[in-house]
Amino acid sequence: MGWSVCWANCGPARSLLELRTPAKRGRRGVMHSMFIARIPFPLTVAAVVLVGCLTVVPCRAVAQRQEEVADTVVADPGDLGVGLGTGLVATTPADDVAPPTEDRQPDNAVRTAVPKPVKNRYATPDPALELTDPRTYRLKWAIRIEAASAPAKGIVATGPIPMDWPEQRVRLLSQTISKGSRISEQVFAGQAAVLKFQVAKIPQGETAFVERMYEITRYRTKFSLPGESLEAPRGAPPEMKTQLAGVPPGIQLKHPKMIELTDSLRARNPDGAPWETVKSFWSWTRDNVKFENGDFRGAMHALEQQCGDCEEMSALFVGMCRLSGIPARTVWVESHDYPEFYLVDSQGKGHWIPAQVLGPAWFGEMAEYRPIFQKGDRFFDPLKREYVRYVPQTVRGAHARVAPKVQFIHEIISDSDINGPSYNGPSSRDRS
Repeated sequence: MGWSVCWANCGPARSLLELRTPAKRGRRGVMHSMFIARIPFPLTVAAVVLVGCLTVVPCRAVAQRQEEVADTVVADPGDLGVGLGTGLVATTPADDVAPPTEDRQPDNAVRTAVPKPVKNRYATPDPALELTDPRTYRLKWAIRIEAASAPAKGIVATGPIPMDWPEQRVRLLSQTISKGSRISEQVFAGQAAVLKFQVAKIPQGETAFVERMYEITRYRTKFSLPGESLEAPRGAPPEMKTQLAGVPPGIQLKHPKMIELTDSLRARNPDGAPWETVKSFWSWTRDNVKFENGDFRGAMHALEQQCGDCEEMSALFVGMCRLSGIPARTVWVESHDYPEFYLVDSQGKGHWIPAQVLGPAWFGEMAEYRPIFQKGDRFFDPLKREYVRYVPQTVRGAHARVAPKVQFIHEIISDSDINGPSYNGPSSRDRS
């Protein structure tokens, strides 16, 4: 009998985040979400009970050993589901947060050799995108699985990891992994990187884990070419082909109201200049959609109710761009997202250009320093067996009376607010 857990609330507003400021130790608050899925004995009954565990239970960690990471592979979009199986899915409320905890490794913890970095062939800097004001900090990334009440077998966990982008450089500093565990990495070209963590068995009362420390350097960006010289591409760039292969969740491209709004804004630009057309989509979204935080409700919610958070606003902007033949995608950073659109210059070279639909009025520039985890808004969830807006964090196992407790940890470690004073200028407004 198997069990599975899917972190369904892993959109930008529900990510796990701590900004650790050494001068303010009292504010240390790692948001560790832990989930328990209970699978009943009768095979004829399917039920999922979710318990939000808000404390970190002391546990005896599995002894560790030194182990090299498997070679990085470039995967097709459906490959994430291979070998993960299916099963019951438990979700967790977005507000479940654990109290602060002290960092400590088990006495027998051993660091492994630093693995080869994942490679993103779309990370080459664009000469037209100026990179300035770099900021460097560390990111602690971890998966911890505790078999508190019963042994667990056949554990497979997945989650997105940071990788290089034109505006981001990632260096893996260290890695610790529990004995008997294996990890591998997949790169979805131009979209995201995913780590797969596997362990055959976790005895009752013990914990299996992988923990990494990254160094992240992010740059302020500004597009330097004249906007009026740009044109819409004749087709989608290669990294967008799988993203555009189906309907993106929450972006209702065929809805009459979405089409009507797009056409009306395009009509205000009789010359048809793509830069001005996209800017009209950006201005309408910022001027007409009021910030209201909450679970993702889709682009049509932002259009009809004229409210939403960064997810709804980005979805609406991306939808209008795509309806106009302009490729666009969502950039997911820790606890936030924003869109990018794609135009080509007079030489036929394509450029991804950022825009901030919620927060400071940045169009063609971006001073966002939180780590990028993925670019895109259509990824396959192997547990739900459907496409979702973000690379899911999932855990699947077998032969357990009680599913183990699971922690996905993202912890930013910096001496100061990595986004300050970027968000504190006179152009700032609501931010997520």
